Amino acid sequence: MSAATTTPRTYVAVVGLVALGALFTSLGTWQLRRADESRDTLARFAAGVGEATLLGAPRTLDDGVRFRRLEVDGELVGSPQFLLDNMLHEGVAGYHVLTALRVLGSHERVLVNRGWVAAGGDRNVLPHVAVAQGSRRVVGRLERLPRPGIRLGAAARDAPRGPAMVLQYPTAADVAAILGEPVLDYQLLLDPAEPEGFVRQWQAPGLPPERHWSYAGQWLALAVGAVAAAVAILWNAWRRTA
Repeated sequence: MSAATTTPRTYVAVVGLVALGALFTSLGTWQLRRADESRDTLARFAAGVGEATLLGAPRTLDDGVRFRRLEVDGELVGSPQFLLDNMLHEGVAGYHVLTALRVLGSHERVLVNRGWVAAGGDRNVLPHVAVAQGSRRVVGRLERLPRPGIRLGAAARDAPRGPAMVLQYPTAADVAAILGEPVLDYQLLLDPAEPEGFVRQWQAPGLPPERHWSYAGQWLALAVGAVAAAVAILWNAWRRTA
């Protein structure tokens, strides 16, 4: 086979491998940025315990108050209770229990995450998550509502009504539509020492930095391999035509 017929194919292969190398490098550097973000999140989560406790529910959740402790007076809404589906704890499927809190002196509601409860073998039988009525002070940590990468399925507000409602990643607007009352766009992770909660081993969200570093190493190794293959093809082509 002549050099004239092999050279175009060689260039196409080299360009393709270089493009793959650039793509893999981009993915590797993205994972490194994610590792930095994860490390920052871990640091802010740990620091939130030592910062002064907030004594009133903020209107919005920004980085300045995220993970801070909050004490708020109000009354927990008995019905409905919201069960956030597809929540795992130590490999077991279950729900996070969200309960609306009528904030004292406010027309808005705060969603209190009372923790994780197992789903059980029969998904048609929901766990008992009732809560006692009456005014109280609730203590917890501020956090965003869980969000999926891609939202699928019917809207949460279309879920069947009942004393307990199973929802898939509801937004504050979804819950507000069900309650008929305004809901603040965050959740309060109930303190482990507070009563009427379930499993509450709260951790910083996301993957640990080490996992992102591992993924970055894999992508960068693939980038090196792609570039090395391109160099090898060019070298062999040069030797054939020399």
